[in-house]
Amino acid sequence: MTLDVNAVEVDPAQAYDIVGVLNRGRGLLYREPMAGSKTAYKTLNRIGLNQVVYSRLKAFEGAITVAPADLHEVYASQEFPTFTCGPSLLPGYFRLLTTTKRLWDTLQNLSTGMGGRRERVKPNDFLTIKIALPSLSEQRRIVDVMGAVDAQIEALMEEVVRTERVLTLLRADVPAGDEYRISEVVVGIDSGKSVQTSGETPSYGEPSVLKLSAIQLGEFNAAEAKRLDDLSGYSAAHLVSDGDLLITRSNTPARVGYVAVARQVPPHTYLPDLIWRIRPNKSQCLPGYLSHLLSSPEWRSRIVSTATGTSASMQKINKRGFSMVMVPVPSLDKQQEYIAKCDAAADSKRSLADELDRLGSFRSTLLVALLSQEIEILESYDDLLEKVS
Repeated sequence: MTLDVNAVEVDPAQAYDIVGVLNRGRGLLYREPMAGSKTAYKTLNRIGLNQVVYSRLKAFEGAITVAPADLHEVYASQEFPTFTCGPSLLPGYFRLLTTTKRLWDTLQNLSTGMGGRRERVKPNDFLTIKIALPSLSEQRRIVDVMGAVDAQIEALMEEVVRTERVLTLLRADVPAGDEYRISEVVVGIDSGKSVQTSGETPSYGEPSVLKLSAIQLGEFNAAEAKRLDDLSGYSAAHLVSDGDLLITRSNTPARVGYVAVARQVPPHTYLPDLIWRIRPNKSQCLPGYLSHLLSSPEWRSRIVSTATGTSASMQKINKRGFSMVMVPVPSLDKQQEYIAKCDAAADSKRSLADELDRLGSFRSTLLVALLSQEIEILESYDDLLEKVS
């Protein structure tokens, strides 16, 4: 690999498509176009097809990638040196290396300078890194196999997105019913308790308190919890049980007021002060119905409109404002039908997400095994590819 920088003089009359590099080998970050008249840079680096590029400033975070072969004309600042792979190194093979912790750790060790954000990896130091370099044919096999796995991951991600859209549409298709204030269909809203913890993940059954991240948009994740070493002030009234309807009372503007029904709750799981438990009057309103309804776009906006706070990063809802939100209350039969449709889509999304997690873990294990040559791809694979093509 050689340092190969194409520095282009900035023309104030031109606009430039600017890129950065995401950390942990996640590829290029496409930024808004920049007018040449709006920058103090005298030159910009043009990123070439299949070139290796990294952020000198954030290399210690694994901000390195290989530009796609179909990349359009893009530029970066001088903090993004570019390199061209020699004849014995396939860009696609090095792209795989950029997604490995081993390379990230090496870049971190090469970072020099005063203070974390001022550390830089110099191009000459980068070129001293040693990598395992199998033959070109073996590199091609590895790239091809991992490409097939990545294509499956991408297809699954697209399926998850499609299922999310279906779920959003089903949640928005609310059955008609007379509208009531939330205060008229619930018998109480329970508060949790604030506590300091070590932040450690609990073993199953250990006393724990939920994190805010346990409540997503209509989804509950019991694994998002912190171990509780001190139960002072907690009582049975703070315990979370299966079927509880929970809502985040404080979070970022996009996430405040997330609602979900608790499922598969480990014993000794407690409610934090930033999450409430809503107790619906089940003869009027079912928890599952409220969970999906309040997760729909229209009712999300109604909840968020009651939030207060001057911080753009953290907003809060209060019981008075939340209780005044109007909700339609159809018959219990209609509620059950609505729940069944939404649950089916939510279960499908959850299954796809679980499959995606498993495939992601498999990808990591397979890549390490291929790069370390624990697993070798037989030469007969090339014959198979020829026949397929």
